[in-house]
Amino acid sequence: MSIQTVLARAMSPMAAGLSAAISSDDDSLRVSRHTVLQGAVTVEELIAMIPSDYRHVLRTPLLGVAATATKLQAARTTLTKWEAHKVAGTYPPHLRAKAPEVQLTKDFAESAEAAEHRKSLANAYAVFLTASLDKCIQAKADDVKFLEMSLTPERLFNEMSPAIGVRGKELIAISKLPKFKSTEDGELHLDGFEENPVAVTLAHQVMADSVVYAYRCISIVEAREFAVKSKLAAKKDLAASADVEMADGSKPGPSIQSLVDKAVSAQLKKMQPSSSKKKDGKANKKTTSSTSKSAKRPPAVTPYIPKAGRRPPKATKGGKTTKKDGGKGKGKGKPRK
Repeated sequence: MSIQTVLARAMSPMAAGLSAAISSDDDSLRVSRHTVLQGAVTVEELIAMIPSDYRHVLRTPLLGVAATATKLQAARTTLTKWEAHKVAGTYPPHLRAKAPEVQLTKDFAESAEAAEHRKSLANAYAVFLTASLDKCIQAKADDVKFLEMSLTPERLFNEMSPAIGVRGKELIAISKLPKFKSTEDGELHLDGFEENPVAVTLAHQVMADSVVYAYRCISIVEAREFAVKSKLAAKKDLAASADVEMADGSKPGPSIQSLVDKAVSAQLKKMQPSSSKKKDGKANKKTTSSTSKSAKRPPAVTPYIPKAGRRPPKATKGGKTTKKDGGKGKGKGKPRK
């Protein structure tokens, strides 16, 4: 909750009390209440100024009024744009499309009769676009009227008054005041209950101010939309003035893109000699290798390689072997004699 909302909620009963103390005239009280409502700049702040017993009852209807007012502003803006297109002889984006074309043979397409057919087709399409724009404007105008009729005082009162009446009866029923009667001995005895005049007056005030709440919501929405449109118009004017100032210059300066292109081309020119040298070196290498291949070579001498898998010759009986008789015969049996 913002500070403005808190202040508005705190000041609204204070202002009502001061106005009641100064004057009891109904018109003066009504003016004081409506003046306090002018301090709300958002719909939420306005809802916060409504008496707390009726705030939750009117919250949803007032938000609906604000939403309808927003739709009405958007519809009016669209209608204004379409009417401007009609005056200028242009078409809105949803009607812009390429004119239909007829595929003709080459010989016939070059004739005068084919040109006449193309012209008639283009004229028919232009008539179609104009008629479509007129129908769109008529439909949008009826849409605006429908939204305007939904925000009339009678319509708004008929939508909000039933809920206010039901809530008022509930509050009057639960806020009755006791009546006392004194006896001959001076004692007070309960003599029944009577309606609370404060609850009755508050119900009447909220019922009378319901339309004022709704129209204050509409005013808040209109002010917000006006601020948005003013901001967009200021941006367009600034862009147009900047374009005019650029066009008034005697000689246009180089653009950033052209400066970047010049710098890149200069760097590429610096890199070209080194790259050409590398290419020349590679070409020389290729030529030398090709000439060396074509020159005569001495005959290749194949080295001697022993054949793998050849077994060494077996030792003959009684001959010497490569094994040494250094063993003492441990673990072996002696030969028999």
